[in-house]
Amino acid sequence: MNELGQRIKKLRVEKGMTLVEIAGNKMSKGMLSMIENGRANPSMESLKFIACQLGCDPQYLLGNPTPDELKNLFNKIEEAFERNNDEQIISLTQDIFDRQFPISLESARILEISGRTVMKSDQNNGEMLIDRAVTIYDRLSLYSHSLAAKVYVVEYHAKNGEYHNALNMLRNVRKEYDEKATVIDMLVELEANYVEMILLFGIGEYIAGKDKLHQLIAMSKKKMVYYKMDNIFRIAAFQALLHNNEKDYAYFIKKSEQFAVFSENDKSLAFTLLLQAHYYNQIPTDYDQALCYLDKFATVLQGNIGSDFYYLEKGKALLGKGQLTEALEAFEKFKMPSSNSYPLELCILYTAYSYRAICLMQLGKAEEALFYAQKAASKIDSLPQTHYQDFITNTIELVNKNFSK
Repeated sequence: MNELGQRIKKLRVEKGMTLVEIAGNKMSKGMLSMIENGRANPSMESLKFIACQLGCDPQYLLGNPTPDELKNLFNKIEEAFERNNDEQIISLTQDIFDRQFPISLESARILEISGRTVMKSDQNNGEMLIDRAVTIYDRLSLYSHSLAAKVYVVEYHAKNGEYHNALNMLRNVRKEYDEKATVIDMLVELEANYVEMILLFGIGEYIAGKDKLHQLIAMSKKKMVYYKMDNIFRIAAFQALLHNNEKDYAYFIKKSEQFAVFSENDKSLAFTLLLQAHYYNQIPTDYDQALCYLDKFATVLQGNIGSDFYYLEKGKALLGKGQLTEALEAFEKFKMPSSNSYPLELCILYTAYSYRAICLMQLGKAEEALFYAQKAASKIDSLPQTHYQDFITNTIELVNKNFSK
């Protein structure tokens, strides 16, 4: 039994409360028993709930009372993190590299949030802060928090193009926590599986990726925890599209839309509409329908359409309709995302340069067409093999042939 479990059980017994009374309607008696016996570790939300049921502060259970000054800093940083206010987080933690923190939940969370923010501009220092957070989480037996922080680091490496390295990192991390024989919080477990699925698809292991995808869907249904299900179904739809399985595509895209509507997530719904536009551009080549979905996408996002996928799909639809000038205007507005993207997203995004090349070629601008065709071709060597690479390769061959005439 670890110290956290001992403190929970000791206080529960002192208060004369049963496992059922503490668990209430938010936890199972079995899970609480496992926590008390050190065979499972509560998430932050579960820890707060148990503390509330016991009438104490979560820090009392962790055995490390936190100074008021640190609590105030923690609250400010959590609030800034919720608002995605990186500037405020950096301002609040200017002395974080020189500062010593007590072993407490607040300390670990401050270090983790600061590390996530710093990583965006300084990977090494960001990882160092997250490592410090993980050390504290492990000391407090908060292994779900540790795993969540490490999965974030894995995602960062993946989005930097280190797909194989990231997959190895993830597998080593999961092995480490499996060996601790601890039960990980369900949402953290789903996130780890989700990232593994993305990485498997990213390195071209489609069968293993599809197996992991179906495991995620089955796990979510069994546990009735629908974390990221709209994303998962959308990825399933995209995989069906990659393999020309229109029946599966129709099923999964509908499920993705239903979950997005159910969760009232406009951003998720917008991405589902964008994938529909992509489908109509790629498979039935119904360009009017593609433009219709793009209009819906822009409406849902209230005009905040970004400068990448929307203009790529709009340019493709207009090019397909023979509206070359309007298509070129759309391609000229296209910009690669400033944030890092997963490999399958990059496969699609780089085709924007090839479509622009085709548009320029048809407008008689052969030199410009060659420039963009070469730009697309130079980007695809490290990406998993899909028909998008084939399109890019065929385009440069076509442009080269036209240019040499």
